[in-house]
Amino acid sequence: MCYNVNMLYIFDELESLKDDFLERCEPLLSIQRLEKVKKFKNKDSKIQSAAVFLLLRFALYHEFDIDEAPEFVYNDNGKPSLKDYPEIHFNLSHCKTAVACALSNEEVGVDIQDVKPVKDNLIKRVLTEQEFNVMLRREHSSVMFSHGTKPAPEHYRETLSPTQTITPDEYFSKLWTIKESIIKKTGQGIGDILTGINSESIDDITVINNKNYYCSVTMKDAKIIYVQQKEILRLTLGVV
Repeated sequence: MCYNVNMLYIFDELESLKDDFLERCEPLLSIQRLEKVKKFKNKDSKIQSAAVFLLLRFALYHEFDIDEAPEFVYNDNGKPSLKDYPEIHFNLSHCKTAVACALSNEEVGVDIQDVKPVKDNLIKRVLTEQEFNVMLRREHSSVMFSHGTKPAPEHYRETLSPTQTITPDEYFSKLWTIKESIIKKTGQGIGDILTGINSESIDDITVINNKNYYCSVTMKDAKIIYVQQKEILRLTLGVV
């Protein structure tokens, strides 16, 4: 069966979830995912791992009427696919404030990251020399984004405009998610050197900036669905 999907689902209200969330969602997790959630020592990490799985279930139901908890199989590089629906490609990502799920009819990668102060050791691992020089210029001339209503996504070929108002930390977070999404699409793994990816040569990436995070997905024209807290909580009650 061939599906024609190009979807990105985002839930960015993680911090509003209450203490009983993990208990409420446990029956909806696969045995695989439940074991993974329990391995985390940090409660926030447990919530992120559970929430992104629920987001996947929400997306699969709304796109394909799939109502069971999916099981994953992994390739040699550790990239997951759906055991019973190998023709549906997906990718997941989570950070402190949000989770993201991409669905596609071809290989796809997504990465979501909070904007936070850049560490020197990460700069050397992520940015090319040219990107680093751009970042240095932004330290002296940048202006913060105005975060109001959720903005329309921007395709990456437009994001390095010299006049764009973006702070160094935002610039770094944006490039980090772009490069990670590409690596996750190919399944190479996070251990690969991100400086080997030239961001200026990338076209088929959609970048979303909202509140205090960036999200990049390897789709040029992704349809973006923001899932609300009440929809996630309804799912924990068995209502989708």
